[in-house]
Amino acid sequence: MDSPFRIVRPPRPLEEPYPSRARINEQVGAVWEWGMREDPAAAVRLYHQLGEVAARVLGGTDRDTLNVRRAYAHFVGIDGDPQRAARLLAGLVPVAGQALGPGDWVTLDMRLCHARFLGEGGEPRGATTLFARLVADMTRALGAEAESTLTARSYLARFTGECGDPLRAAEMYGALVIDSIRILGADCLGSLVARAGHAVNRGLAGHRGEALALYDPLVADFARVLGPDHPETRQTQTWQRYFRGGNG
Repeated sequence: MDSPFRIVRPPRPLEEPYPSRARINEQVGAVWEWGMREDPAAAVRLYHQLGEVAARVLGGTDRDTLNVRRAYAHFVGIDGDPQRAARLLAGLVPVAGQALGPGDWVTLDMRLCHARFLGEGGEPRGATTLFARLVADMTRALGAEAESTLTARSYLARFTGECGDPLRAAEMYGALVIDSIRILGADCLGSLVARAGHAVNRGLAGHRGEALALYDPLVADFARVLGPDHPETRQTQTWQRYFRGGNG
């Protein structure tokens, strides 16, 4: 969700040869925010540089180094190359599992990113299989109410729909909407996305009237929370027009 605060300058590469762990992690956060808001390609470059620094200072299998590598692969996918991102993460997951343990958040989030970009790279069935396992593992390690667990459930529902089962996807999203609103609140982006996933899959399963009834308040809530020009708001409006019989 957009914040009223914005970074006005891109993060600079770390210039000190042996920065502290705190400085490295400070840079991780700054680059992440810049990449998500402004320039994912710049985030790819900066995380590549930061990963080399972290490996030299902290060690190649240190948790914070592996987290930088995870962030680098994430932005490779966000910047338009999900297949390469999936390959990078496929190599990182076993390293993190051995170094940090299978229940560590970094390991679990690497698996989430790997499954996501595998699906976005054209393999939704493989992604669905991975997410089904991941939801169970995240529930056990982090708890059913952890935000990461809810995110994994959202992706599982998404790729279930993309595999050709919108009715099942709608059921999964419907259950997720209830849990997400209860845990995160109605205005959380995850809750709004779950509502959108529920609506679109109900419509694609043949229940167009029901989808439209869901979309009317949903479009208003997206516009109120994110703004009328936000890409998520516009995407929701596109689906609303589609189910009304417009051109999208």
